[in-house]
Amino acid sequence: MKDTLTGLDSYEVFLEKVQREIDRIGDDKIAIVYTDIKHFKYINDTYGYKVGDALLKEFADEFMLGCGPIFSASRVYSDNFVAADRIAAGTRSNEEFREIIYRMNCEREARFREKYLSSRLQFNTGISILDKDSRSLEAETAISNANLARKVAKEMESNCCVLFDQSMMEGIKREVEITSGIPRALERKEFQVYFQPKMDTDTLDLIGAEALVRWKKPDGKFIYPDEFIPLIERSGQIVDVDYYVYREVFHFLSERLKEGKKVVPISLNVSRMHLNRTDFITYVQSLLEEFRIPCSLIEFELTESIYLDNTEAALELIKGLHKLGIKVSMDDFGSGYSSLNLLSKLPIDIIKLDKVFLKEGEMQESDRIIISCVVDMAKKLHITSLCEGVETQEQCDYLKKVGCQMQQGFYFSKPVPKEDFENIMEGSV
Repeated sequence: MKDTLTGLDSYEVFLEKVQREIDRIGDDKIAIVYTDIKHFKYINDTYGYKVGDALLKEFADEFMLGCGPIFSASRVYSDNFVAADRIAAGTRSNEEFREIIYRMNCEREARFREKYLSSRLQFNTGISILDKDSRSLEAETAISNANLARKVAKEMESNCCVLFDQSMMEGIKREVEITSGIPRALERKEFQVYFQPKMDTDTLDLIGAEALVRWKKPDGKFIYPDEFIPLIERSGQIVDVDYYVYREVFHFLSERLKEGKKVVPISLNVSRMHLNRTDFITYVQSLLEEFRIPCSLIEFELTESIYLDNTEAALELIKGLHKLGIKVSMDDFGSGYSSLNLLSKLPIDIIKLDKVFLKEGEMQESDRIIISCVVDMAKKLHITSLCEGVETQEQCDYLKKVGCQMQQGFYFSKPVPKEDFENIMEGSV
């Protein structure tokens, strides 16, 4: 049986062929090479499925040209491909094989990016190498290992080709441990909201804050966001955690208003998972109605990459929030594939310049020029500018000089618990 689009083996046939080879493996090795096309969805959305199918067919032809004799290859689904190569005994080490595949990926990327006019196309590959000690291994497990390595490669910025090793399984166990603990953590209110102040550049007065989540276990130990956020984004549990944070912030503001205490606008982060949910705007509206707080006290932040990955969905979300009277900001502006064109397409209220422009030590002239130009451009577009990652007096002074309206960073305060933030607000009255 063959895949009707690419002519490659069906996945069932591929499995059977790989299992036969594993069962009789000798001195030669077998390499399972699992690859996907990052940002392939962009091609379909921009140029249509006909062009997307043409790309897949062309890639399938290229994929069959491995660095060794390929005895089978298959399109698992969509843009996910897997191949099985033989590595003759004594010819190449595992790392040498990985390096060859990496170079092939780079060469293919250059050709495909030029032909399909997409500078973001990237081939991510995971490789699982089998030898005679692998005879007891199931083909499905070998492919799963290669796929796991591919997922690791997809999360990396530079190395798009990764060899599977057993330590990755430890990562899977940790992922299961974290994701399975989310429901109970929500029930026990183990998630805590921290606040990082935002300052007015001219006066250095407190004028807002960003809400950030921390996970404090019953034993007092913290699981920090860089460990659990990527995992719950993949599992979809980020939606439940986000909604928990939103409710906590609304309640916090509501209580302070009832007590006649000072409040400042709080910005909340939006995961890409919310873009395809129809209940997001409805949920935000229900919080506004339940806690009866002015919409001017709430702002939502979407990262630059979210806008780029799904511009139309992001636009609909912005329109929905604007109807509620809520401002929207573009977070991490300049951190990746910045698209200045987005600023003309999307009605953004605030752009947050990424801390990448504020490197440690003395500010570089090139960074000064970029910051100045972005701030000036934002001003002409009637967009408020905020620079995050401010850590020194020099940076603070320069941002004031070029007219950046707001600042955020350790120079003023790290993210702090609710009680500490309340003290900061009281001290700024």
